[in-house]
Order: sequence, then structure tokens, then C-alpha cells
Amino acid sequence: MAALTTRVPCNILTGPLGAGKSTAILKLLQTRGDGNWAVLVNEMGDVGIDGVIAGSGGAATAEVSGGCICCANGVAVRVALTRLLKKRPTRLLIEPSGLGHVAELSEHLQKEPLSNALELRAVACVVPCDRHSLLWAEAPLYRDMVHASDLLILNRRDVDAGMTSDVDNWARELYPPKTILLADRGACSTDWVDAPRDAITIEQEHAPGAEEDDEYRPKRTFTHIDGSKRTESHGGGKAYVGVIFGKLGAPFEADRLESACATACAFDGAERFKGVFYVRTRGWVLVQWVRNGGPADTQILSRAADSRFQLILCGDEPAPVAAG
Repeated sequence: MAALTTRVPCNILTGPLGAGKSTAILKLLQTRGDGNWAVLVNEMGDVGIDGVIAGSGGAATAEVSGGCICCANGVAVRVALTRLLKKRPTRLLIEPSGLGHVAELSEHLQKEPLSNALELRAVACVVPCDRHSLLWAEAPLYRDMVHASDLLILNRRDVDAGMTSDVDNWARELYPPKTILLADRGACSTDWVDAPRDAITIEQEHAPGAEEDDEYRPKRTFTHIDGSKRTESHGGGKAYVGVIFGKLGAPFEADRLESACATACAFDGAERFKGVFYVRTRGWVLVQWVRNGGPADTQILSRAADSRFQLILCGDEPAPVAAG
């Protein structure tokens, strides 16, 4: 990757599954003002949802699916970055998956050849206040994300005032200290994107067996008679079921879609559901749900190319989710 006369400012926005990373990026794009921003999205499954969300905000997007960009898929990442940089963006946002190793990604971006084209600035971690205590106690990967970040965006603060106060106190006592931003449904000040990247060196604390389980293994693909495509994959102790609906499919009825999403989220081991749908009475909507995160959240999107969803489950066997 050849050096550019002016390097493109780059930020990483990380956080666990369901923290609100995609929503935060969408809010950033909606308030960015002038500038041609680009977004690189990493998703562990085969059905890209986050790229659709970022694209609805008017940014050039590229997706790297089927693994963690922090420690794998080096060729795919360089190809995606090259394609985005040809559009001459004024800023690049990178959204790793909720299972990504951010310290490793930061290190890669600050070494040649990527450092010839990109200038890594502040790394932000979206903290879900309603699930922070459980994640901090049980998820070493989440602790890695926090330690590797320059600032913390405290999100989902409206769920429980007591939890939010506890998380705020915890965040302000961290050492080395972090910049703290308070978010309202993913929206917060955009000034942080120009803050410099602090030099952070930490000893990685990966979950037992994480090195062996990082490999993402595509499994099965089905094309249904109505044109919809279903994929099933597994890796890292999780199963991924995704569906892309045919472009000529009828709009979804709001009540039937709500019932179908609830059914999918009720499967044993269901951990994360995210989908984009065209609803007859509402237009394009984004539906998101995460285990222990309360009821599903629905937002209006300006546009999308097609309806699709992805369900992430604990375990290696995909659930029997129908496409129709």
C-alpha cells in the first residue's frame, strides 16, 4: 500500500456485541458535517448487517466477513482498505466485530504498509451500562477492549439509573485514565474523533482457548425458491445464522415481523439478533436485540439494498431458523 501525500485520519469504534457500535457510527455519520467519510465493518457471520446500517448514513462502506480482522484475513482487509481509500475519504471509521482483538488491530494499523496511508487517532469503546458488570466479570475480551481504548462511550444509560451511576464511577476510577463520553441512544459529541491515539501497551488477556477458536468456518449455504439466501456458519464457540431476502419479496407486515423476531430471539442459546427489514407501514427499519439487554430495539433507516438478518447463538450448531 503506497504512501499517500496526506494520511487519512482513522478511528476504531469497538465494544461488545449489542453495545450500540453500529448505532453510534450511524449517529456520527448523520452529524459529521462536510467530509467524505468511509466505514470498514467486520462481521463474524456471512450476512452483512452493519455495512447496510453504515451505508444508510451515506458513507462509502466495505465489509470483511468470516473472521476477526484484528488477527486474521490480512489480505481481505488490505483489499477492502484499498478500495475505500481509492474513494479518497476524509476519514475512515473501523468497526471490528464484538469479538475483535482491538489492541492487535491498533498495532497493525500503526505499522507499515497501513501506516503509510492511515493515521490512527482515538480508539473508542462503546460501554453498555446495563450489561457492563456482567461483562467485566466474565468476559476477558471485553476487558481487553476497555484497556486498549483511549475513551469510553457510556451507552444504554436509560435502562437503569443505578447501574449507570455505578458504571460512571467505575469509568472515572480507571488507570490509566480514560476520556468519558455520555451517549444518548448512541449519540454523543463528535469532537473525540480528532483526539490523538495514546500509546497504550497492555498484556493481552484472551479467554482460554481463544487462539484456537478464532478461526471462522463457513458451513452451509441454501438458496430458497423465493430467492432468499440462508447461510449457516460456526466458530469461536458460536453459531451464525443469516438470511438475505430476495429483492422482489413483499414488504413485511409489522405485527408478523415482530412475532418472527421474538421467536428467533427465544431460541436456546440466542445471544444477538440484528436485522434490516422493509416494513409496509414504516419503510426501512433496523431491529436489534441482545441477550440480557431487554426488549428488542427498533430504529428507522433512510435506505437499504435489501431485507436481511443475522442471529448469533452460543454453541456450534445453528438453530433451525426459517428464511420465509
